[in-house]
Amino acid sequence: MKNFKIEINVGDLVNVGRFRNVETPIKGIEIDENGQPVIITNKGKKKLFSCRLVKLTPGAKTPKQILMEKRAKRRHT
Repeated sequence: MKNFKIEINVGDLVNVGRFRNVETPIKGIEIDENGQPVIITNKGKKKLFSCRLVKLTPGAKTPKQILMEKRAKRRHT
């Protein structure tokens, strides 16, 4: 396998919890300070991947710079 695509939308159901036996809907999708996808559920924020994808990391920016940019974008919208 050379390529794998995954499509995740708000409203999709995911299994969370210690034994992955609690089904909960996705309320939102965000990017954390490391540039990695995070899903927001009724049970809180969960990492989408348990590993980090290097091609999604934000280069030379610090986590604080990324958060400041995200806050600035929210204020303009």
